[in-house]
Amino acid sequence: MGVPMAVPRDLRGRPAAPGRALGAVHRAEERPVPSPGTQGEDARAALEAAVALAVHELKALSDRSDAESAGILDFQIELLLDGELLIPALERIARGEGAALAFAAAMNAHMDTIAGGGDAFALRAADLADLKSRVLDALAGRARADFPQGAVYVGRDMPPSLFLAHDWSGGGAIALISGSAASHVAMLARSRGVPMVVGLGALPVESGDRLLVDGSEGVVRLDPEERLPSPPPSVVAAPAPSTGGAPSARLFANIDTLADLDALDPAQVDGVGLVRTEFLLPSAAEALDEECHLARYRRILDRLAGRPVTLRMLDVGGDKALPGLVEGSPASVLGERGVRFLIAHPDLARLQARALLRAAAFGPVSVLLPMVTLPSERAAMAQLFDEEAARLERQGIAVARPPLGIMVEVPAVALTLDMFTDAAFFSVGTNDLMQYLAAAARDNPAVAHLYAGAETAMFRLLEHIATTARGLGRPVSLCGDIAGEPAALGRLVGMGLRDLSVAPSRLPALRAALGPRSEA
Repeated sequence: MGVPMAVPRDLRGRPAAPGRALGAVHRAEERPVPSPGTQGEDARAALEAAVALAVHELKALSDRSDAESAGILDFQIELLLDGELLIPALERIARGEGAALAFAAAMNAHMDTIAGGGDAFALRAADLADLKSRVLDALAGRARADFPQGAVYVGRDMPPSLFLAHDWSGGGAIALISGSAASHVAMLARSRGVPMVVGLGALPVESGDRLLVDGSEGVVRLDPEERLPSPPPSVVAAPAPSTGGAPSARLFANIDTLADLDALDPAQVDGVGLVRTEFLLPSAAEALDEECHLARYRRILDRLAGRPVTLRMLDVGGDKALPGLVEGSPASVLGERGVRFLIAHPDLARLQARALLRAAAFGPVSVLLPMVTLPSERAAMAQLFDEEAARLERQGIAVARPPLGIMVEVPAVALTLDMFTDAAFFSVGTNDLMQYLAAAARDNPAVAHLYAGAETAMFRLLEHIATTARGLGRPVSLCGDIAGEPAALGRLVGMGLRDLSVAPSRLPALRAALGPRSEA
């Protein structure tokens, strides 16, 4: 008697990113993730372990290199083994700083002291920069395993950093046991066109099994047939109330990665309304490298060829980790994240401010501050920008002072915009604003219905924001998921929210709803 064929079986979750994909399962391992952001003795031990790992890697590389290359590597090993090099970092740790920030700040200060000392010193500075990146990578535990292209990732949840590190050009999909359609990784999946279903509960699959993911319907199919079945008839949302012709709005793109940038046709947008720099610079080594910041920002400006670009400063915390600096945790959505984290870690804020000031000299840059709650936070960051601009000018480096705006994603700010008259512009982040308004975490499936149910309150608050901003004479834009919904377009434009920044994948639907684009 033959082995009976498995019968396809459907399991229902919640749709998170539309599309359908069929592939072999990659089952993510459940393993504890150490927190690299610890302080005190734990931070000292973490830094010493990272240095030891860097030395081990360099020795292994030296052993298989030619004589000339081995000499360079051996010199780097000697630098790391020199106890004097670590003393400033250990002193900063003793004052309460985390390991990654303490080491990066100490190395940057050391490189600054030898800058301008001629070619020999320049070579030493280059070695130090290389060592800084290697140790920061070791602190971040960069050896996170990737998974095959075209695979269906199955796990409890998925960190945004893992999504960004994976090459999705070969297809693939995501099926999560838990997760949320409002999480940042779901937002990234929608932006990249990666089908995603969340809230599936226990999935009886193992690596290598075949799985069909329908992110439009929120269904996964176990043991699917060989071919992808035809998609069900699409459900078209009811059109927005007529506003007497096509609604008038400007469309901007949200950019998370250089892959998003490369896929964007600049002629189809009015600019870039939001660059999430925490995704653009997803590791501690990159986030703590001023030249890396500048190179990424300039590449965006060059691609946009004169169109405006709004760069948001690092917004880490919540479900957005920056390995080696801060671990993501749902508990931190009401803690030290966004501008709070930047003010608490001024070395990082100053580094990014310098790169933004330098980038603004090459094109129309605006800067967004994330998670602002009080006017004093904006004032503190404005002063920091002024101080760094003066420092760069004394060094003869070209800078331009970009307009400094704030994200409106905390209800306290939305209700008191009149207190933020010094802000150059406002950008409403509806995803975070909704979760704080509803007191329902965006990445917690148990309260997903409360998050979704806050839509009426959200639209009332949006109307208040638009009216207040108009009275202040300040530009206001929208950059959350609501901005990408064609069904909401007429209502948003009717409120006066005419600058919409959305994931590139949402642009065609919005452009179709707006009608033919009129060129200036």
